[in-house]
Amino acid sequence: MAEFLAQSLNGLTLGALYALVAVGYTMVFGIIKLINFAHGEFYMAGGFTGMLALLTLAGKGGPLQGMPGEVKLAVALAAAAFIIGLLAVITERLAYRPIRSGGRISALLTAVGVSMLLQNLGVAMFGARNHGFPETVGDERYPRAAVTLSELQPEQIAARKIEYWNTDSAWLKQTLVNAGDPINVKRLEDARKQNPDHVYAFPAVTLHLKQIIIFVTLGISTFVLYLLVQKTRVGRAMRAVSHDAQAASLMGINTNWIVTVTFAVGGALAGVAGVLAGGMFISTVDPMMGFLFGLKAFIAAVLGGIGNIPGAVLGGIVLGLIEQYSQHYADAIFFSGAGAYRDAIAFMLLIGVLLIRPRGFFGRIEGEKV
Repeated sequence: MAEFLAQSLNGLTLGALYALVAVGYTMVFGIIKLINFAHGEFYMAGGFTGMLALLTLAGKGGPLQGMPGEVKLAVALAAAAFIIGLLAVITERLAYRPIRSGGRISALLTAVGVSMLLQNLGVAMFGARNHGFPETVGDERYPRAAVTLSELQPEQIAARKIEYWNTDSAWLKQTLVNAGDPINVKRLEDARKQNPDHVYAFPAVTLHLKQIIIFVTLGISTFVLYLLVQKTRVGRAMRAVSHDAQAASLMGINTNWIVTVTFAVGGALAGVAGVLAGGMFISTVDPMMGFLFGLKAFIAAVLGGIGNIPGAVLGGIVLGLIEQYSQHYADAIFFSGAGAYRDAIAFMLLIGVLLIRPRGFFGRIEGEKV
């Protein structure tokens, strides 16, 4: 049961990242019926923007060098949101707006071309290799209970896993004993000699600080987006343009401005996801990281119902869970090595949803004017 819960947390973390990118897909499609396949590259560019911001501002001699990791991460997120939101606006203005009246096929091919352009620009600027993402926050886990080494006795059966470390070497954590095992005499003596600053007992399932940051970011982003769409004049204009762009234009709504805002918001969320993925989940960034991730985020948007924001969030969560479960349990359920086909399973899921429920979880059937 503990293993299942741990895999569920990992799946929810991955799903939260998918959800942040999927929201951008579904917003753009809801407004102008465009599947922006360059959106995955906004995610990639966000990762590199966050990395460069940290290296410049928090590196040696930078103004943020001595600041807490949370402050550094917040600056990286803000920089990525702003720069990638601006990149999305420029992309819409130069690439998509001129061909908006040219039909969906033209727009789709343009999106693929923009995606390939951004990928190759990334390779030209940073090379094709992976780049390590600067460390910001630690690897703290919760819940945890402080333990005093003097209270522990040799050969005592530990009810929980116990770890210890010093503040100046938090990366070098050592395990004193695992849950259910007796405390080794020599290990206990070594731990007491080191006089560690931190000794904690952990339950079988813990939540990492990085996972908490990802969940909180998704929650705040979703709430702010809800307020924007449902409680503001811009949001009402977005919904009007989504329902009927021509009628909205006749009522005095600047549709071009609404499309620009939509791209900016979607791009900002993709940039934030790139920083969180690079710094919290995979710890590296590379120019090709957005291609497959972007396709999976599109699958998440389709699962939830393309054009529906809550559906995109739910679709991302569901896809993340299915991927994590398939990677961990497919070998036992199907055959040895089946877990390596997690990407294929994601696309099989898309096919299944399209066959059974083409409009997704929350999508609605819309008549098309002819």
